[in-house]
Amino acid sequence: MVSRNLIRGLQCAALASLIVVLPDNASAQEARTWADATGRFKVEATLVEVKDGVAILKRTSGQTVKVPVSRLSEADQAFLQQLDNPFEVVEDATPATGAKTMSSASASSAESNAVGNPKANWAAPPSVDWDRVQLLDSGFGVKPWSYQPRDNRFAYEPHSARLPAKKNFFEGLRRLKVNPAAGSAVAGYTWTFSTPKHSSRISLVDLKTGETFHSDLVTANMCPLDILSDGKTVLMQGTGGDRDGYETADQVQLWRPQGQSVNRTPSWIPFANEKKAFGKTTNANVNEAFALDNNRVLLLADNGHLACFDLATLMPVWHANLSQNHAIACTTDRKDLFVLDEHLLMHVDPQSGAVLGAFELQDKPRMGWTKIRLNPDGDRMLISFVDNLRVVSLVNGETLDEYSTGGGPVAPNGLSFADNDFVLLDNHLLLHLPSKIKLCDYQDAVIESAGGIEFAGVISDKDGHLAPLQLPHPAADQMLQQAVDDPSVFLIYPGVAVSMDVSAVPKQYQDTVRSGLESAIQSAGYKLTATAPIQIQASVSGPKQEAVSYIARGAYIANTYTSTVKITNQGKDVWTRSSTNIPGVLMTKRDQSIQERLDELGKEPNLAHFKSVALPTLMQNPGDKAGGNHQNALMVSKFTQRGLVDSK
Repeated sequence: MVSRNLIRGLQCAALASLIVVLPDNASAQEARTWADATGRFKVEATLVEVKDGVAILKRTSGQTVKVPVSRLSEADQAFLQQLDNPFEVVEDATPATGAKTMSSASASSAESNAVGNPKANWAAPPSVDWDRVQLLDSGFGVKPWSYQPRDNRFAYEPHSARLPAKKNFFEGLRRLKVNPAAGSAVAGYTWTFSTPKHSSRISLVDLKTGETFHSDLVTANMCPLDILSDGKTVLMQGTGGDRDGYETADQVQLWRPQGQSVNRTPSWIPFANEKKAFGKTTNANVNEAFALDNNRVLLLADNGHLACFDLATLMPVWHANLSQNHAIACTTDRKDLFVLDEHLLMHVDPQSGAVLGAFELQDKPRMGWTKIRLNPDGDRMLISFVDNLRVVSLVNGETLDEYSTGGGPVAPNGLSFADNDFVLLDNHLLLHLPSKIKLCDYQDAVIESAGGIEFAGVISDKDGHLAPLQLPHPAADQMLQQAVDDPSVFLIYPGVAVSMDVSAVPKQYQDTVRSGLESAIQSAGYKLTATAPIQIQASVSGPKQEAVSYIARGAYIANTYTSTVKITNQGKDVWTRSSTNIPGVLMTKRDQSIQERLDELGKEPNLAHFKSVALPTLMQNPGDKAGGNHQNALMVSKFTQRGLVDSK
């Protein structure tokens, strides 16, 4: 188990640079007869490498010889042409002070990787006929849920590592990615402001040893998507703008260290010409990636197109066209894939695309800004959608817990199941699920989550660190224990006294609204009194004539009312829920037109909202946002080069 404190720092002894020869395929390692252009000279040998126009051969006698490629026979030159390495060498780098190279143990599997066995031409990738690619079958109603939960933690203790300082004031640590199965992490840096050329670089970390490789600057605008199974090859994604002249989010490359420089493939567009908007056809952007064994990688596009590609051929093995509301997650060993497609959660074999089981979410909630994450025990799935969090059992599909913020999207930029009882929202706000307490706001670090561990990256103009840690850290854990028994922490809780105000509702509806609110207050466990400072307010606005439209049915005019419930404290709004009388999905009666149904609904507001509204059972006391605490957390903890610095 990893300590709740920051893990020990990187050891500083440098290792000698390791040169790995990358044969292109099995035939390159077999002995064959080589001849010069005249046919007079022949040798039995295997190919070692081709460098600077010279082929280096190892004879069966053990001698190593070299010959200019131009002097080989046409047959031998054609043989070498088939083995062309797709990587182009970017400008050589000067070794960074204190930098290490990855150990030979980390590089030993390189020959089984796409870098060592490239059959595809990255400069001219093959076109894909998606109609002929195996399609993911949902299996719902056919494949019952049978997933056997298993531990989703790291199989080893990940080490911390030293990251390089900034090359320039404007350079930033843009992205961290961790591949637990490969035992590696990668930090990506970009520098695009106040520079004649956009520049990017990477730091690779061997998580099992803490050893690192730091590349020099590369003329590019790219960030890492994932690390391949060899632990050394990085799948990179463009992060430039359409008019920058640099790589964009629809393009990916492979980057492989060589000394302190980087070998790169040309850019490849996996999802070309897949999006149509405003009469134009564009490429879909890559949103997420998971590297698998057997030279394969899962790629998810922003249009919901999910595909498993063989990197040796750049051809898809299987694919799925998901709905607008979708999400994916993998176990730490990359052996199991979970796919959420609207309300359907599927357990999938990532290599074959076979659906092993599926179930539908209870109550079929309204989805949006969807993400899913496994807990460390591997028996629960955390699902975020709109302003809700839901914890679902992976044993039977039942909803175990649910939480609503009552505001905007709960986790639009990041989600982590940090511990079985803790959720990290947007990579910085730690929520305790049982109490719904916003415990700690972690600031000033780039955070990536995997297997119940948060990897925090921090760089400055002097130094940098990558530190694995478990949340909550000790100070936050202590704060939580104190807060759970302190009633002053909560504004809303079962038994809290509240008052009610329906004066903003038209008089003809007030009795109905009052009765409905009394029922909602009773369901929430509040105590209704006349003078409580916490007030439940109801209001109805409208009617207002507005244009409404339904897909493929055109636009219509409707009288719209808005029904709103607010919770206020000392005159300040702390919670709100609104609903209109015009639904997003319209059901008509037999022989009734859409306009007739809208006219019928437009006669009065949605009064059922006041009875059905789910008032919060727990709500943390709003803070004063002092000391940079804009998340209403009990405490703020900032990442520094010295570790975490806490403040309340």
